[in-house]
Amino acid sequence: MCESCHRLYQQYEQAEAKVMSDHERDSFRGQTIEEDGTVRDEQKAYEEQMREQQRRRSGVRIITSGLSWRVKLALGFIVFCIVAVIISALGFIIMAMPYLLGALVIYFVYNIVKAFLHR
Repeated sequence: MCESCHRLYQQYEQAEAKVMSDHERDSFRGQTIEEDGTVRDEQKAYEEQMREQQRRRSGVRIITSGLSWRVKLALGFIVFCIVAVIISALGFIIMAMPYLLGALVIYFVYNIVKAFLHR
C-alpha cells in the first residue's frame, strides 16, 4: 500500500461508529451495517414498504366483519345479479354485432344511392 492509502486506511480503522439521530435514521437511504455485521439496504426496504402501502390502498374493500350471514348472503346475491346483467348485456352485444354492422352498412349504402338518384 502506498503511504496515502495507508493513512486513509488507518483513519477509517480508527474511526468509531456514530449513532444517528432519529431524523437521520428515518431519512437515511443508504446501507446500514448492523452490530452483528449484516448489511441492510435502506433504499430497497423503503421502496418495498411504499409498494406494500400502495397494494393495501388499491382495490375495492368491503368490510363485512360486523354483518350477519344473512346480510352477507343478500349482498352476495345482489352482486351476483349485477355481474350477471353486465355479462349478459355484453354477450347480447357480441351476438348482435354482425346484424348491427349489416344494418349500418345497408343504411350507408341506402343513403349513398339516394344521394345519387336525387341529383
